[in-house]
Amino acid sequence: MEFRGKLNDQTQGRVDNCDVHLKDPARLATLERTGLMDSPREEAFDRLARLAADILKVPLTIISLVGDKKQFFKAGYGLPPPYDELREVPIDASICRYTLSGEEIIASDAAYDSLLMYHPTTEPWGITAFMAIPMKTSDGHVLGAFCAVDDAVRNWTPSEVAIMRDLTASVMTEIHLRMQIDELGAERKLREQFVATLTHDLLNPIGVAKGSADLLRYETNSPEEQQQLLRMIAENMDRAETMIRDLLNVTSVRVGGEILIHPQNCNLAELVRSMVESLTQIHGRNLVVKGPEELHGIFDPLIVRRMIENLVGNAVKYGAKDRPVTIAYDDEGESFCISVHNEGEPIPAEYLTRIFEPFNRGDITKLGINKGWGIGLALIRAFASAHRGTVHVNSRSGDGTTFIISLPKRSC
Repeated sequence: MEFRGKLNDQTQGRVDNCDVHLKDPARLATLERTGLMDSPREEAFDRLARLAADILKVPLTIISLVGDKKQFFKAGYGLPPPYDELREVPIDASICRYTLSGEEIIASDAAYDSLLMYHPTTEPWGITAFMAIPMKTSDGHVLGAFCAVDDAVRNWTPSEVAIMRDLTASVMTEIHLRMQIDELGAERKLREQFVATLTHDLLNPIGVAKGSADLLRYETNSPEEQQQLLRMIAENMDRAETMIRDLLNVTSVRVGGEILIHPQNCNLAELVRSMVESLTQIHGRNLVVKGPEELHGIFDPLIVRRMIENLVGNAVKYGAKDRPVTIAYDDEGESFCISVHNEGEPIPAEYLTRIFEPFNRGDITKLGINKGWGIGLALIRAFASAHRGTVHVNSRSGDGTTFIISLPKRSC
């Protein structure tokens, strides 16, 4: 942004802060989820723009959405040509971008406002009095602003500012309702996919077990063959039972229930190293282990094992095929830190905000996912919580993806 003069330190700080928010991937992902950028005119928003102009007696009101490359006018009353048709300006011509930190812009005379006096858009648009109220989502992201513009000097009254804040709240109510409806539709689709996948996956172990049982009915089987068939039955029924227990656990957590754990004195180092040996044979990949030889604590070894197995499986599946997966663990005083790192493409920012939610598989195109229940990471979070611990993820281009589990040394 090229201002026409030098900004004071306070204003420059505000500009710099807003520029950071402008490129924030999480904010941009939220803006994309609204589906409003570049969308057609809609009476629901046009009505609010007209209402603001009528109540405040101003010639111009705009409901603006701020992307990283342009400002889009979702609604506008009194927009001059050609903007009444274009409905957008390049981001360098945007004033509303300077509400992205959550601060309002309220100026009675742009010529004496520390931000507007040097902004390149002020004079061409004939802006004198200006008011912009940030349109903020429930999770704190600013999508844009609801603006009122007058071509004469005007001291906005507290009542007028309150009116604009109320109208902005009405805009956000409309946006939130639309987002919730879209999310409900997406969740319903995910649940349908989940049921289809669950049915398919359960049929596999049940089918193998049933086939093995049928073969046992024949007396021609040798004792060795009988034992092998019995093992296949037991292993596949165990798989089916695990699937059902996972579903029951995640469903219980969603309705406010708890996962029961059975803590015991264990050596985390021994658990991780023995498990990685088995996983190396299963995945046929280079798995690197980092950590001390001894690390004792009180936790549920079966659940901790399942958490790490799940994360390693994901790292192998979605990480760079020619790079190792690193499993690290360490002593952090009162807690353990367990991390699983893979290199390769990062997880999309819009998925990171919901990655631990049940029945959520993110953007299957970007992630390359064609199968899965969408409950694995939700279970890991529930398992960590049951130990009074936490789990989080860091994923950035060039750094790869790292899931980090923190567990108290005494989980009981």
